[in-house]
Amino acid sequence: MAYQGSLSHIQALIIEDMAVQQTTLRGQLALLGITRVDVASNANDAYRLIRANKYGLIMCDFNLNHRTDGQQLFEHVREQGLLPADCLFFMITAESSYASVAATTEHHPDAYLLKPVTASDIEDRLKAMLEKRQALLPVSSRLAKSDLNGALQASDELISQRNRWFMSALQLKGQTLLKLGRHEDAKAVYEQALEVRPDLLWARLGVARAHKAAGRFNEAHRLAQDIIDSPEGEKMVAAYDVVAESQEASGDPLGALWTLRDASMVVPSTRRHRMVGESAYRNGDLDMAKQALGKAAKASRGTIVAQAQDDLLLAQTLVDIGEPSEALRVLQDAKNHYKDHPGFGATSLSLQAQVEMANGQPEQAEATLEKARASLGKGKADFATVALAKAELMAGNEEAGLALLGSAISADHENLRVKQMIAKALQDTGHEDKVSAVIESATASMQNMVTDARKLLRDSRIDDAVSIIENAAHEYPENTGVLLQAAQIQCMALRLKKTLDEPRIGTIRDYLDRLDKLLPGHDRVTMMRRYFRETLGTLDASSPQS
Repeated sequence: MAYQGSLSHIQALIIEDMAVQQTTLRGQLALLGITRVDVASNANDAYRLIRANKYGLIMCDFNLNHRTDGQQLFEHVREQGLLPADCLFFMITAESSYASVAATTEHHPDAYLLKPVTASDIEDRLKAMLEKRQALLPVSSRLAKSDLNGALQASDELISQRNRWFMSALQLKGQTLLKLGRHEDAKAVYEQALEVRPDLLWARLGVARAHKAAGRFNEAHRLAQDIIDSPEGEKMVAAYDVVAESQEASGDPLGALWTLRDASMVVPSTRRHRMVGESAYRNGDLDMAKQALGKAAKASRGTIVAQAQDDLLLAQTLVDIGEPSEALRVLQDAKNHYKDHPGFGATSLSLQAQVEMANGQPEQAEATLEKARASLGKGKADFATVALAKAELMAGNEEAGLALLGSAISADHENLRVKQMIAKALQDTGHEDKVSAVIESATASMQNMVTDARKLLRDSRIDDAVSIIENAAHEYPENTGVLLQAAQIQCMALRLKKTLDEPRIGTIRDYLDRLDKLLPGHDRVTMMRRYFRETLGTLDASSPQS
């Protein structure tokens, strides 16, 4: 049954660069009883308003005549979690092809409206979407609060009703199960949907994601590739992502690069160009890196989706290609935009020192290096540390350069991407003979620490085991491998001691929160959260109060 309630309670935001259109849309909303309306004429103003207010409806023009279009704005605020569960996002466009374009992207607006838009168009679409939103709100509101078990229960209640929202409820249930780390159950849900509609793309993709989450990368790759090879799925970029992630996890980073490149041709967005550029650089395809990073930097400069890393990595690529003057120009242009950006200054100085060495100016390079060293601080598993290490090696400071690369490995010894960058830095500076020694020695040191903690745990020396892993997590707070092991060992300590130790539980939550920031949406983190929940469930069930 269509939505019959009043619309007057809705607070709306119009994002439109044309003053006449702003007035027209505001008048059309007023005819529907929606009078609390804010207006933004560009993406930056819209972003500030969305952060400050809770809107029930956002109507956004696709072509804002600015560098950030409506789709980019929508994806950005969605990825940052700024849209409430009960907010509807309508895209307005004069392009009839927009629907097919939007279907290929990671995030889809709730509806799109073709110009010229009438009040009747808005009312019909709004009431239809409000009905759907209201039906699914018991699930979506819990998901917005990260209440996954509650969302699962609510989706089961919807599914049991076998009404028009049955398939939507199945889709939400599958997504929730994947977030809970229950990949086999998720796979069964998606297969249930496919029994009803074998051509359902989201269900086919869900099965592929479930296989990837379970570590069955070859099967995930095959299923996602089948989607891409089909006429209806050839532009589904989410399928390309599953293929690329499966390839990288299987040790084929070059294959992942070409998959990402294909995806960027389907959706040539800033984010896609950025992904290609970073992967191309790590894999040594500097021409592709230069082209992709150049597109990302140019398209996003001065917009809400701009990232300093685009210009920094582009400058590094230009140095490596043998175009130091062009690298310096990129850094100088970017300086005005990122002068207040944390980390830009230190990395820029490292790259400037590389340029000066390439131009035969060793004295200037040494002076610049002094500033870079003072700005960097402790080495991390990041591009800034590798860039400084590379500058040190180019300047002949081998001991300092190798020490920095060793610290980068220790900071996150399981990070394959950082290892690729380190290997490239050593090869570019004539130290390819040291690749194994630098990477393997630092990796072995970290692995030995974890092994020692596990051995103590097996010997029932629980406190000693926890002490070792806590010290490691404190010393290397961004080492994802250490944090995962620390969370697991702390969970095992809870199980062995059979007590709900609140300080220990708080420590585990801190580890998991850090992992969520370092590895957002990663399957290993999802599985560790599941192990933590199961640990608490086991202890709750065995406690005297239960």
